[in-house]
Amino acid sequence: MSDSENPAYEQFLQRIDRRIRFLKNLSDAGLAVYLPADETARKQAFDKLAAMTARPREIAKLPPDALEHASASFRQHLEAQQNNLPHDVQYRNRIRRAW
Repeated sequence: MSDSENPAYEQFLQRIDRRIRFLKNLSDAGLAVYLPADETARKQAFDKLAAMTARPREIAKLPPDALEHASASFRQHLEAQQNNLPHDVQYRNRIRRAW
């Protein structure tokens, strides 16, 4: 079944798009969501957010990489917001992050 024939996948993508538009609105307003400095904790948070966006009955119908793509989209937008955080929070995140 192609992606265009999968209504569960289409609905999931629409919800992801709405969440990302909300994150963009937060960023435009100068607000940000604090992310943990630990890279593993960040990845878990993005993965959990993507999984929580999918409804339980949809998870089995989603393509295998759908949650990974959603997680990557959330990561891109949430990490872009980190510049809006106070300098001391940005500094702590840089110190603890393994570059």
